[in-house]
Amino acid sequence: MDKIRLQLEKKIKLYLLVLAMIGCSMSGVRVFFVLNLLPEAAGQGFFNGAIDGFFIGFNSGLLILISTIIIKMKSSLKDETKMKKYYTFITDERNVLIKTKSAIPLNIVNAYLIVLIAYILQGVNIYISLTCVAISVALIIQVIILKLYYMKTM
Repeated sequence: MDKIRLQLEKKIKLYLLVLAMIGCSMSGVRVFFVLNLLPEAAGQGFFNGAIDGFFIGFNSGLLILISTIIIKMKSSLKDETKMKKYYTFITDERNVLIKTKSAIPLNIVNAYLIVLIAYILQGVNIYISLTCVAISVALIIQVIILKLYYMKTM
């Protein structure tokens, strides 16, 4: 039981680190634009606002998702039956295989980095930013489709 508790606590620390990195990158980029360090990126057009909103929404969604995972893990640490159940859900071979085959962690990280690049490059060329946003949306859709496919076939 202590082994399961230690592994869940390590996962909580990892998720807290990821949460801090996302929050720092989000606020760092926002400070970058608020201080007007790249004046050509401060466009007032529709597409710049759309990319700005997409970036903030994407980051907020990730922050909420990771926060709920952390809350669920911490609540499962208080009760042994919940802890065993949650641990078996995380380490279930079928779920792990589905996550690795559909490349969920890799594609989410790639989509986040592409959205970050799109947000930074919106002052250089708006079409590059829109292309990056479209690619990140396509990656997320691909992850969802692959996960649903592998859940049905496995």
